[in-house]
Amino acid sequence: MSTSIGEVRVIARIPLSRIQDSPDRPRGDCDDDSIPRLAESIRLHGLLSPLLVRQVSEGQYVLVAGFRRLKALRLLNRSTADAILLSGSPCDCALVALVENIQREQLHFLDVAAACRRILDRYPITQERLAASLSVSPSALANRLRLLKLPQSVQEAVHRCGLSERHARALLRLSNEADQLALAELAAQRKLSVAQLEKQVDACLSKPAPSLRKVSAALRDSRMIVNALLDTVRQLTRIGVPVHSKVEEGDGCVRVIVTITAAQSKSTTA
Repeated sequence: MSTSIGEVRVIARIPLSRIQDSPDRPRGDCDDDSIPRLAESIRLHGLLSPLLVRQVSEGQYVLVAGFRRLKALRLLNRSTADAILLSGSPCDCALVALVENIQREQLHFLDVAAACRRILDRYPITQERLAASLSVSPSALANRLRLLKLPQSVQEAVHRCGLSERHARALLRLSNEADQLALAELAAQRKLSVAQLEKQVDACLSKPAPSLRKVSAALRDSRMIVNALLDTVRQLTRIGVPVHSKVEEGDGCVRVIVTITAAQSKSTTA
């Protein structure tokens, strides 16, 4: 299946004020500390790689790739810049932006997954074509997209702790967010390999879940007491006392909650 992005042509100069940021930008928030360094490099050596843009109307453009370069140019108070105008569809341009960022920058695998998800949700493109555009197998793309099922807090921990994609996939086996966060931090602190993290996940999964059998047994053992309390409630109800009861099981105990309305309590006190 063709993954061509269409023809391109070089624009000599485009006013930076006419370039809008793209909603398909693959990168998350870039490191602001790197922008001054890039600006200084551009000041000394010039803009070695033109911006990539798509024209959306007469004299108006959307940035396809080059977000950091554009920020650096604006930091230098430049008013114009060389750019390449892409003539493909918005979907094709989104693919170009993703591929360009992957090739030029060390994009985090979660940023790549999020960008792929946005493209799939926004444009009429199949997962197979997207995988072919990225030169990966459909199964590899599917595995990467699955990482977005991790809660946002866990994704941020994976970013912060510098865990690999395989570490993140190991955390996917857990359904509890607190367990995922705890093991992400543990993997970072102890510098666990993927195999070592997998063993920690196995141990976490093998922990017995809170069993209702013990609670049910406690209820059976206490049934005489519970029944006696409920009989009292029923007798109060028969004589017109607005009383309600509720039996709860939890924490290895049985709770019998009896509630009398405030109005009845006042009249009784009187």
